[in-house]
Amino acid sequence: MTAFEPTEQARAAASRAAALASIARRRTLLASAWSSRALHVLADLLDTAALSFYEETPAADGIPADAVLILAAAEVVAFETPGTGFPVGLAQYVTHAVTRNPLVIPDPEGGERSADGVRLTAALEALHGHLAAAATEDVALALLEAVFALHDKRAALAELACG
Repeated sequence: MTAFEPTEQARAAASRAAALASIARRRTLLASAWSSRALHVLADLLDTAALSFYEETPAADGIPADAVLILAAAEVVAFETPGTGFPVGLAQYVTHAVTRNPLVIPDPEGGERSADGVRLTAALEALHGHLAAAATEDVALALLEAVFALHDKRAALAELACG
């Protein structure tokens, strides 16, 4: 095995994955049994993704191959259990530290846009801008907390709209 030293961006991505895992674990305290189980799975996947950023040589895009697979699995869990409040595109919040690709807000469930949904989307867009411009990783981690609180509210609003 060769010695590998993660880049600053890889360490930031690992920190973001670990922060999202922490959010998932905190949410288990108030979630239904089904969502709580999914949140534990999400937390474990995100912790494993964090480790891959520290331990694996990245691919050409700067993201380790295992992290890509693990984050894709986390997105499947988020898709299958919207009650977790984790968005389907959650991987972008981890990989953004490396790729700096623009953050995207998924369309609301069912395509309906209530006034509250529009406000939440606008707030998410603003936070995405702040996250992209964060001066330090500590600021980025604090912003992730706010972003995922809004994603949780957005998921609750979608669930309410579906009846």
